[in-house]
Amino acid sequence: MKRKQILRIIPILILTLLLHACGDSAPIVIGFSGQLKGKLSDIGVTGRNGAMLAVERINASGGVDGRPLKLIAKDDLNTPEGAIQADKELINAGAVAIVGHMTSSQTLAVMPLINKQGIVMISPTSSTPELSEKADSFFRIVVENTMQSKELSNYTRSALDIMTVVTVAESDNRSYSQSFTNSFVKSFTKAGGKVLQQLNYSSSEKPNWDPIIDALIEQNPDAVLLTCPAQDAVSIIQRIHNAELKTRILSAPWAYTEKLLKWGGQYAEGMIFVIDYAADNPNPNFIKFRESYKNRFGATPNFSSAFSYEAVLALAAGLEKTGGSSKGLVDAMAPSNTITGVVSDFKLNEYGDVQRNLFIVTVQEGEFRTVEMR
Repeated sequence: MKRKQILRIIPILILTLLLHACGDSAPIVIGFSGQLKGKLSDIGVTGRNGAMLAVERINASGGVDGRPLKLIAKDDLNTPEGAIQADKELINAGAVAIVGHMTSSQTLAVMPLINKQGIVMISPTSSTPELSEKADSFFRIVVENTMQSKELSNYTRSALDIMTVVTVAESDNRSYSQSFTNSFVKSFTKAGGKVLQQLNYSSSEKPNWDPIIDALIEQNPDAVLLTCPAQDAVSIIQRIHNAELKTRILSAPWAYTEKLLKWGGQYAEGMIFVIDYAADNPNPNFIKFRESYKNRFGATPNFSSAFSYEAVLALAAGLEKTGGSSKGLVDAMAPSNTITGVVSDFKLNEYGDVQRNLFIVTVQEGEFRTVEMR
């Protein structure tokens, strides 16, 4: 081979080696999709932060299969159209999987796209039963909401001796709120309780709280069940207090955020939740996570932070098996072995639904306090 030919080949060989090396260490792109702006953005922003913290921890420990993770976050605008557009952008950006969405309605809206693309979606907080026991590419870290509502109903009757309830549910996130409410009503009635009235409202319109408060005054129930976001729960409980109604406040996990404590103040005292998360969790892994989150973001984490963090852990465990590839990722993720989470250890069953503990939680002296674990 002539010297000129050798000189021409050497740069090509060097470039090939460099490209090969870059390919081996190229980041594994994962997406995050949730509401990042607006009045319902609290669980979206904290969820994104939890996912970021997990990515940073994994990368600091050597990444996945020797490659770093790269998180790209998109705002789903808390609308079905926004959710579909956000996921399309993440898929086009090369995401091998998506962490999201944070509300059940948005998750349901994107499932046709997700299944068509064959890309894994793992939701930290979508708990509607409409997503349960399906052989698809959807996974979740949160317990199905009907299981939560049944436990809340049982506790309400057996421990609190509540006999009458009025339910108030936000209707825009219907797949979540309706299933949670209906499950509670069925279980509560079966246990001998009586549901006096079921009320609904839309948060996308400016809610008029007066008819709801008027109905509560008329019915005077032992307890009110709220299935709504924190800011709406605060508006309702403040008005209940001003109306001098002596009624217990029960709540779906949706309102279990720092905004409830910050804005609700004394009005939130005594509220009861059933959720698979506890802010005062003594688990050493949780304490470490909580401190890391505070140091990184200057705020206290909530359930969406922790579950998003765990979603990335579950995703990383699957990607380790596929060498960072989306190919075969569905089968690699479920059923899973026990995953060491920050809230508690958990498993994903053959349908990608989570198996984990539930907590009875109340608000006491301005903080979330665990009553018992189930």
